[in-house]
Amino acid sequence: MEEKKAAGAASLRDDSPVIIYTFVYLRDPDRFRTLLEERFRKSGHTRRIEFRDWNCYHEIPDKDGDIYMYDACAMSALVDKGIIRVLPEIIDTDKVFDWILDRSRIKGKTYGFPFMTCANVLICRKKDYTPVNNIFEIEGGLSAPLKSMIGYYSVLAFCNYQDSGEGTINVIERIFRTIGGREAFEDSMLDTEEVIDRFRSGECRYLLGFTENLRSLDRDEYVVQLANLSENDVNEMPLFMTDFISMGYSTSGEKLLDCLDIMEIVTDSSFVHDLCTGEDGLEYMLPADRTLYPVFAEQDPVYEQLYDLVNDENNGILRYGSNFYEDFDLRKEYLLSVVQSMEDA
Repeated sequence: MEEKKAAGAASLRDDSPVIIYTFVYLRDPDRFRTLLEERFRKSGHTRRIEFRDWNCYHEIPDKDGDIYMYDACAMSALVDKGIIRVLPEIIDTDKVFDWILDRSRIKGKTYGFPFMTCANVLICRKKDYTPVNNIFEIEGGLSAPLKSMIGYYSVLAFCNYQDSGEGTINVIERIFRTIGGREAFEDSMLDTEEVIDRFRSGECRYLLGFTENLRSLDRDEYVVQLANLSENDVNEMPLFMTDFISMGYSTSGEKLLDCLDIMEIVTDSSFVHDLCTGEDGLEYMLPADRTLYPVFAEQDPVYEQLYDLVNDENNGILRYGSNFYEDFDLRKEYLLSVVQSMEDA
């Protein structure tokens, strides 16, 4: 009888893998997966993990996932489509910047835990730096991935202006002309070396990019400031793109507990530390964990500047509405058509 009970229990046991939809724009997805798998096994877990690539900016994922990692711009859409679920607040978030936690809830409920954040920043060599309040004050040239980031620049401009007028188009046109017009625009993609090379070679004084771009630059002293995509002297709505980890809507039973353990691993300080320090040194990412900045500043003092950028209670999270997947790419196509009609200065 006992043997039959044991056999019955075994037949009911859920041995299916944890399906993780992985954000393809993580700095090094393969390394992330390796680190996570190693930590999961060291914690005593034997359940298989099945990783799936996912471009959260353009693709609605299937609902078969147990864990989703994505940019917060898609959070409202994922909630609205019933893909991610409300989470119990049992993960330790004491080290996370308060503003990230406060501004990531939907109707007061937690749908995901943050582990990394990111910002559009202006980078300039300290020896070349002249203070600028906004994108319109830049002199000495600018390099920027305008063609890839045009949709996001438009959202930032809208929020920086806090005005629905012509400011957004003016910003796009200003960047278009400051990077050098049509020829530079065609090469202004995130995955091309031209954007970094134009700044690295000294052709441009400023780089509009991400803090991660610092790893591709020559060792030097740099000034890093949040980009203000408006004509205002002060950016009163600084916005960050923030990476979250959430649980699938239908995950249950023992697998649910395994998924919570995975979420604890991904948000743990030691895991994030290892993620931010690759084989070649600092990755210059911005952890949501505020306690890591002093550690990284010991390796490169620029992290003191980066901490000051993130440690501002006025910061907000760049989140789009529930219609993100229906509207955002259409907005991008419209803006690209506007740029096509612009003439070089």
